[in-house]
Amino acid sequence: MSTPRSSTPGAHGPRGPLRPSRAHAVTVAGMVVVAAVIDLIELVVFGYTAGWLVVTLVSAVALVASVALRRRRPATALAVAALGYAGAWVITLSEPRLLPAMAQAALWVAVFTAIAEGTSRLRVTAIAMLGACVAMEAFDVIRMTDAGGVGTELLIYDTVSVSFLPVVVVAVAETVRGRIRLATEQAEQADRLRQLDARAAVRDERLRLARELHDVVANRLSAVTIRITAAHHVGKAGGSTPEGEVLAEIGHEIGKALGELRSVLGTLRDDEDGAGAATPPSLRDVDLLAEEARRAGAQVDIVISGDPYPLPSMVDLASYRIVQEALTNVARHAFPPHATVRLDYGMDHLCVRIEDDGVLQPGARSASSGHGIIGIGERAALCGGWASAGPRPGGGWTVEAALPVKKDDS
Repeated sequence: MSTPRSSTPGAHGPRGPLRPSRAHAVTVAGMVVVAAVIDLIELVVFGYTAGWLVVTLVSAVALVASVALRRRRPATALAVAALGYAGAWVITLSEPRLLPAMAQAALWVAVFTAIAEGTSRLRVTAIAMLGACVAMEAFDVIRMTDAGGVGTELLIYDTVSVSFLPVVVVAVAETVRGRIRLATEQAEQADRLRQLDARAAVRDERLRLARELHDVVANRLSAVTIRITAAHHVGKAGGSTPEGEVLAEIGHEIGKALGELRSVLGTLRDDEDGAGAATPPSLRDVDLLAEEARRAGAQVDIVISGDPYPLPSMVDLASYRIVQEALTNVARHAFPPHATVRLDYGMDHLCVRIEDDGVLQPGARSASSGHGIIGIGERAALCGGWASAGPRPGGGWTVEAALPVKKDDS
């Protein structure tokens, strides 16, 4: 299963947001400090008026807001920086001075973050907005040059700040964006490799279990079946006897167990698409389960409530195994072995309830001490349901499970 890519290139990886590098933070901090120092020096050297203090204050607010919002809301930071820049520019039309450096820095910080970490659309918007602001300041420089209010040094400074520095900001931001994107792709590739390794480990473990089951359990059962079949044929030569019938019944049960074991082996060895897997048992065969329990000496009644409908494969198999385990316990442990299987097909759930009114046979272990009852609870939990098993107040034992059903998943 591949990890979906984020809609924000470079902003998010498979494990969440990628933190910017320390160089990114240092760059932003450097722009803020340099801009503040330049404006402070300008106020000390050239003095100030009430209007210019307003311009400086608007620029400082825009700078603080762009720095504070640049990570969480880069689009908002860009809008605030642009509005502050435009407001400061309008006010400076009545002042024979250059735009404060903090107004420029606010825009550069917002543009830098939008290009480095933003979406493709936000990146284009930031570049276009920076271009518009450069055009505005170029107009301001031309206006002041025509008015004769700009010296050579200030003209050189403003030319550099208008044309050269925005290009540097865009170039550095594009470099950072490329590095973040490369780091994101590397993290995603590493995550995909980890997933592939995990799948390979699961498949290897399944194959190992399949080999063990085949080499140990299946071969032993096959050997037992051969011997029982041979004993049955030898017994038939002397006529039909009760012992021969019992041997035939045992051989039949072992043959069915081998069939189910081969089905499990096929499932373990199959690819993920499940092609070639044997058909798993179904709750539709509950009558066969009851018949097997009757052959083992138990008395079984089946009560079905509601209209039976096709069950999802996982619920179908889980409910079958729950009934199978409960009836096996009844035949082995209950005395007398009498059970009632109740299947309630609800609108959004299947309720399975197996009750017996017997007592524990002398010398038999309680069913709650085995792995079967634990398996019942685990199967129900895998389906999103629950299961319980315990003694009844009036004697006997009850196994109950409720499994959620989504009919469109069947």
